[in-house]
Amino acid sequence: MEMHDPNNDIKDDALTHFLTRTHLQARIFMHRSYCEEWAIDIAGTGQVPFYLVDNGQAWIHMDGMEPRLIQAGDLVMFPRDSHHVLANSRKPQDRENVNQPKDCVKQENLTSVLCGFYEFDSDTAQLLLNDMPDIVQLSDARNNPTTDGIAHILDTILIELKNNNPGRSIALRDLARLLLLHLLRNCFSANLSQGYLKALITPQIGHALQLIHTRFNEEWTLDELARTIGMSRTAFAQKFHEYVGIPPAKYLTTWRMQEATNLLKNTTLSIEKIAEKCGYQSAASFRKAYKSFTGDTPRHIRNRSRDSLINRARRKILSSASPN
Repeated sequence: MEMHDPNNDIKDDALTHFLTRTHLQARIFMHRSYCEEWAIDIAGTGQVPFYLVDNGQAWIHMDGMEPRLIQAGDLVMFPRDSHHVLANSRKPQDRENVNQPKDCVKQENLTSVLCGFYEFDSDTAQLLLNDMPDIVQLSDARNNPTTDGIAHILDTILIELKNNNPGRSIALRDLARLLLLHLLRNCFSANLSQGYLKALITPQIGHALQLIHTRFNEEWTLDELARTIGMSRTAFAQKFHEYVGIPPAKYLTTWRMQEATNLLKNTTLSIEKIAEKCGYQSAASFRKAYKSFTGDTPRHIRNRSRDSLINRARRKILSSASPN
């Protein structure tokens, strides 16, 4: 009988915890072919749009930037949802052509575009997104040997889109989430990462973030974190602030507030229990910290979330009711 080797256990890392606890959602909502004059504008939703041009070519139009050509196989993402328009030509399209696809009679000179969104249910995600370029572009991602993992994911996405098999929607969501992970890895390996992404992937600072993400209820001090990850107090404080943008103590509070908000919205735990889970000695100290940090009270957040849930349920019931 083969002995179990504990060294082979797969352990979560800081980036895994971050993507999990910020509740990353992904959606591929459109894959269609365009001909003649066309333009797509899906910016302004507050989400993170991404595109794959799998046939033909397109131009990105953004204020203050020369039009940028993207060709077949190019993958493009806009981390901060910067306003942009995807169009068939270098010349900006008239507004009447935007989001008005024409039926293509001839299957020639077509441009096929896949569109999707990423969404994070946490303000903490801005730490990552704000440190990324306005545009993340991978050229010829399906055939580039340096993006082999991404190529396999894109090929699988296109297969799922072609075949209307059971479970297609959840397969596409999971593949899109995996695609983002590989995009982040590629940014790091190509030395495009800075700030928070670099912190998540750099071993020692990433280890500190992992400790905060998983053991946020503990009373971490600067000395204890530095000692645990094997850095001097001064070097750790400097490097953490350089990458993350805030001191470790403030980041710990930020993460606690995020976890508290999630528990307030999605569980029936008492305020006292949530305070305990988030590392506060009393409900009173938790309420004070929460109000100071978010500008709102825990009870108001819970009541507002509960009202929203009830209203959504009411709308669903009314919309499904048979007419008299």
